[in-house]
Amino acid sequence: MMWRRIKLAIAAGTTLILLLLAAGTALLLHNADRTARQAARAGLERSAQAVEAAFNRQVLQVDGALASLPALFAGSGSGAAITPAAATQLLRGLNFQTLAFRDLYLVRADGTVWAATRQRGAGRPLPFGMAEFNQTRTTGSSAIFGPVRNPVTGDWSLYVGRLTQLPQAGEILAVAEVPLPVLTRGLAETGLQPGVRVALQRRGGQLIASLPHDEVNMGRVQALSLDGQRADGRTFDLPGTGEAGPSFAVVRPTLYGTIFVGLTVPQDVALADGRRDRLRLLATTGAGAVLITAFAVALLVALRGRERLDAERTRANMVLTNAIEAMSDGFVMWDENDRLVTWNQRYCDLYAASAPFIVKGARFEDVIRQGAEVGQYPQAEGRIDEFVRETVAWHRACSGTVERQLPGGQWLLITERRTADGCTVGIRTDITAMRETLADLAAANQRANEAAEEAMRQNAILSERESRIRFLAHHDPLTRLPNRVLFRSELEAALRPAPGQDGVAVLYLDLDRFKDVNDTLGHPAGDELLRLVAERLRACTGHSRIVARLGGDEFALICASPDLPAEAEALSRHLIAEMRRPFDVFGHAVVTGASVGIAVAAAGDLDGDTLLKHADLALYQAKAAGRGTACLFAEDMGARLRERLEIEADLRVALANHQLELAYQPIYDIAADALCGYEALLRWHHPERGAVSPAVFVPIAEETGLIVEIGAWVLRRACADFAVLPRGLRIAVNLSPLQLASATIVADVTGILAETGLDPNRLELEITETALFTKGYENRKSLEGLRALGVRIVLDDFGTGYSSLSHLHHFPLDKIKIDRSFVQDMPERADSAAIVKALAGLATELGMCTTAEGVETARQLALVREAGCTQVQGYLLGRPQPILRVLEAVAAAFDKPGGSVRGQAGVRAAG
Repeated sequence: MMWRRIKLAIAAGTTLILLLLAAGTALLLHNADRTARQAARAGLERSAQAVEAAFNRQVLQVDGALASLPALFAGSGSGAAITPAAATQLLRGLNFQTLAFRDLYLVRADGTVWAATRQRGAGRPLPFGMAEFNQTRTTGSSAIFGPVRNPVTGDWSLYVGRLTQLPQAGEILAVAEVPLPVLTRGLAETGLQPGVRVALQRRGGQLIASLPHDEVNMGRVQALSLDGQRADGRTFDLPGTGEAGPSFAVVRPTLYGTIFVGLTVPQDVALADGRRDRLRLLATTGAGAVLITAFAVALLVALRGRERLDAERTRANMVLTNAIEAMSDGFVMWDENDRLVTWNQRYCDLYAASAPFIVKGARFEDVIRQGAEVGQYPQAEGRIDEFVRETVAWHRACSGTVERQLPGGQWLLITERRTADGCTVGIRTDITAMRETLADLAAANQRANEAAEEAMRQNAILSERESRIRFLAHHDPLTRLPNRVLFRSELEAALRPAPGQDGVAVLYLDLDRFKDVNDTLGHPAGDELLRLVAERLRACTGHSRIVARLGGDEFALICASPDLPAEAEALSRHLIAEMRRPFDVFGHAVVTGASVGIAVAAAGDLDGDTLLKHADLALYQAKAAGRGTACLFAEDMGARLRERLEIEADLRVALANHQLELAYQPIYDIAADALCGYEALLRWHHPERGAVSPAVFVPIAEETGLIVEIGAWVLRRACADFAVLPRGLRIAVNLSPLQLASATIVADVTGILAETGLDPNRLELEITETALFTKGYENRKSLEGLRALGVRIVLDDFGTGYSSLSHLHHFPLDKIKIDRSFVQDMPERADSAAIVKALAGLATELGMCTTAEGVETARQLALVREAGCTQVQGYLLGRPQPILRVLEAVAAAFDKPGGSVRGQAGVRAAG
C-alpha cells in the first residue's frame, strides 16, 4: 500500500509539473505570437511610409523640374521668340541635370510635340491623348498619366504633365516621361522586408506600378482596389483567397490624391521568424517535458523494482515456508549458536513429546535434554547426560546421518548439514515403513529373480514371434514360399536394367482340379497338397530361381536366362510333367495337374505388374485350351480378355433387358414309358453375336456372381411356365453353388413357389458335387430346409471329379444323374456300362432315382434300361425347346395314347 501511495504521488507531481509547463508554454506562445504580429504590422507600416515618401520624392523632383521651365526659358537671354531647336537645347540641359525622368516634351494645345529632349520625339504625338489631359487642365498643377508602354523602348512609363506659360511661347504643356523601372528602383531602395509586395493604384483600382513588377495586370483595374480600403497608414488583415493564405496590408495616400500606395505581405512570411521562435520554444518545452517524464518513469521503475524485490522476498519467504510445511519430512534449522531458527509442523509431529520445548531461540542442547527427560528418546533412558553429550557432539560435527528410535517403535533417519554461514539444517525422515519393508526384501529379491527369468523367457518367445512375423510378412505361412509382396519385389529387381542383364520370364502356374481335391478330401488335405506341390516346385527349380505362392492354388516362378522363351517353355513342360505324378496326401494317391502361363520381357521393357498380368492372361488361355498345358503370352490375348469382359457387360445388359430365354428338354420314365418332366436350360440370343453358348457365358456368370440373379430369374420363370402344365410333370432347375450358399435360399425358393403357385413336389433342384464341398454344414442345412418344403434334390453329373459315396449318405438327395460321359461310352466300353449299372443299383438300394443323361442312340437307351436306370434324358428323346413347343408336346403326350418312351424316340428320330 505504501508503494502504491508513493507511485501515485510521483505520478500526480509529474502530471502537475507537466501541466504547469504546458500552461506556461501556451502563455509564452500566445504572447510571442501577439508580439510577432505587432512587430510585423509596425514594420509594414514603416515600409509603407517609406515607400510613400520615396514616391512623393521622385514625383516632386519631376514636378519641380517641370515647374522650373518658365524660369529656365526666361533666363535664356534672348528677346526674340524661342524656336523649337532652342527649346530642345534647353530641355536637354535640364534632362542631363536629373535622373528622375528620361525625356521631356513641350506639347501644344493640339497635342503635337513642339520640342523634345530627343530629336525623334519632336513632331510626334504623345502616347496619351490630350483629351485625358484636358479633363484635369489647370495651369500650375501637375497630373500623372499612364502607365503607357513606350513605343520606342517598349518599357512601361508614367508621364507627369504640367501646364505652364513660357516666354515668347505662351501656354504649353510640359510632359516628363518617368520609366517604371526607375520609379520601382527608387521604391525598392527603401529597404522592404522579404515577401512585401508594393502596388501603386489610381482611384478606381487601376494598377500603375508594382514591386515586384506585374506584367499581366499592368494598367488594369484590380479586383481589390486600394481606395476601397482604409488609407490611414494602419495595418489591417486581408483574408486568404484560393491557395493564398491571409495577409497583412497597409494603404497610404500620396501627395497626388488620386494615387494610393499599398503594401501587402503574407502572414506566414511576416510571422516566419515568430514561428521559428515558437518551434524552438516548443522543442525546448518538449525536451523538458520528456526529461521530466523520463525522470518520473525512471523513478517509478526504480520504485517498481524495489517493490518487486520486496514482493519477491516476501513470496520467496512464503514459498520457502510453504515448501517446508509441505515436506513429508520434518525440517529444522539452527543458527551458528545452535539456537532454534525455524521448523515445520511435521517436525513437531515427530517429536510430539518435545513439542512444548520447541520454541524460537531455544538452544539445541536444552531441547534434547528436556525431550530426553520426558521420554522422547527411549535410548536415553537411564543415561540422559551421556545421551545428551553424544547427541550434541554428533550435531556439532554434522557427520552425516543417524537412525534413532522414538516411542511406539517409530524410527527416524536424522540428517544434518552445515550451511555456508554456519547454520545447521536438519531433516527428519520417518523410515519405519522402510525398515519394515527391508524385512520383505529378501523374499522379494527371490521373486524378482524368478520374474527376471520369466521375463527373459517371454522375451525369447517375443523375439521368436517377431522373427516369424517378419517372415510371414514376405512368405506364405502354409508353403513357406515367398508371397506376392516378396515376389513382386524380386520381379522388379530382376526387371531393373543392368549391364549384362538377361531376359526375364514369369511362369504363372495353376493346379488343375485342386478344388475337387479340396472338396472331396477336405481342406486339411488341400493344404497338405499345396505343401507337397511347393516342395516339388523347389526341387524342380533349385535355389537359383524364385518360386512364390500368390494365393489359393496359384504359384509363380521367375526365370532369368539369355535363352528365352525356349528355356521357360522347357521348364514349364518339366513342371507340368512333375505335377502329373501322384501325390501322397494322408495315404491317398492324389493325381492332379497344372497349367502354366508364360510371359517374357527384356530388362527395363515392362514393369512387374504388367509382366505378371501377361502371365496371368497366358494362364487363362492355357486353361481355356485344355488342362495340363502351357501357353506363351501373345498380344492378342488381351483382345480375348477384352472380349470376355465385353461378354460380361453384355450379359448384365441381357439380364436387365430380358434377352435370356429358357428351353426345356424332356425327361422320360423308363419303366412307365411316359413323359415325367423337363429340365430347364438357359439360352442367350445376343442381338449382335447371335446364340451364345452356355459354356461361354455361364462360367463368366459364376465368376462374377451374376449367376445368383440369373438363377433366381430362371427358377421364377420355370416355375411360372410349369404351374399351368399337368401336375404329373416335374420341372428340374439347376441350382448354382453360389445360390445354395446364400443364407436366404430357402426363403427365396419359398417365395417363388408362393408367387407362381407351383406345387413344391413338382420342383427338382439340381446341384453339383462342388456345391456340397463348399460350406458343407450350411449347405446341408439349406438342402434339408428345401426338402422340407417338398422340393426334390437331385445330384447332377454324378461320377465325374472326386465323387464321394459319403455324399449319398450325408446329404438329403432324391435322385442322382449319371454323367453323359459314362452313358455315351456304354456301347464301346464294358467298364462304363458296369459303372452305370453299379450306380443305378446303389441308387435303388438307397431309395433314389437315377437319370441317364446324354442318350442319343437307341443302343444307349437299351443299355441304360438294362442297367436299371429309372429315367432317361437326351437328344434321342427330345431336344430343348421353348415353352410353346413344350405345350404342344405335352398336349400330344397326354391327350393321345402311346406317349411312351419308344414312341417318343421314334418321333424324335424321324424329326
